[in-house]
Amino acid sequence: MIDTPASGNQEIRERLIMRSIRFWIPAIIGAMVTAVFLFLPPTGGDHAGAGLGEMLLLYPVPLFTRMIFAGNPLSDAFLSRIINVLAVAGVIVQFPLYGFVISYAKLKQSFLLKVCAGVIWVHIVVIVVSLAIVLIHSL
Repeated sequence: MIDTPASGNQEIRERLIMRSIRFWIPAIIGAMVTAVFLFLPPTGGDHAGAGLGEMLLLYPVPLFTRMIFAGNPLSDAFLSRIINVLAVAGVIVQFPLYGFVISYAKLKQSFLLKVCAGVIWVHIVVIVVSLAIVLIHSL
């Protein structure tokens, strides 16, 4: 592909937008939401494992890993530990990554990014509705 001045100007504009704080606001909000939900007590009223009660509702990565390995309990403690670390890493990265993808989809006009951003918005709406239902039933 031949580098034209118009594409060079587009790259400069995208870099400037990515350096502004407005681009990173959704990722920052995602990091704050993650911190809040990790320290909330479970809705069952039990305080053991604070935050882990909502983890399966909000974060599909731990749920997916537990579904995969639910049929056969792991006899290898090292492998079990690696799976748990990957699940918690997925929990920590998920919402800031959601914010970044939403911001990046606005910047780039790619169909695939728009589809990913749409899936992210659907997931966020499902989370909000589920939490509203849980809060209504717990009152």
